[in-house]
Amino acid sequence: MPARILVIEDDADVRLVLRGHLEPLYDVIEAADGVAGWRRFEEERPDLVLTDLGIPGINGLDLTERIRSHPERGTTPVIILTGATQGEDLPAGFWKMGTGADAFFEKPADGPSLRAEIDRLLKARAGYRELPPGKGYYET
Repeated sequence: MPARILVIEDDADVRLVLRGHLEPLYDVIEAADGVAGWRRFEEERPDLVLTDLGIPGINGLDLTERIRSHPERGTTPVIILTGATQGEDLPAGFWKMGTGADAFFEKPADGPSLRAEIDRLLKARAGYRELPPGKGYYET
């Protein structure tokens, strides 16, 4: 069964690009802001969350904190995407801060690198069982 990835991104064009990188290897669900993303997280039970840092409603850091506090799914892997760079919109040392995220990617994210990190995180969550080669699948 394909892993379910929740993509939370306010820019429709970026969501489209991310969907193109992730399908057909994963089941992709989307939200355009943090509030809708949190609702989809609770309803859809994704295997991994890919969120923009600067989304409206609930930002990516606060959303990650909520996910980490969830009593049942607090270990769901979270990857944060950002177009901000250190010194512009991010505090010094941001990339080393204890944000709770499992990985960070600057936009635009490289598709193969992003898929490799998603597979690594899903594999780790599944107890290091082997993934079929080149597939975004794992067994629960």
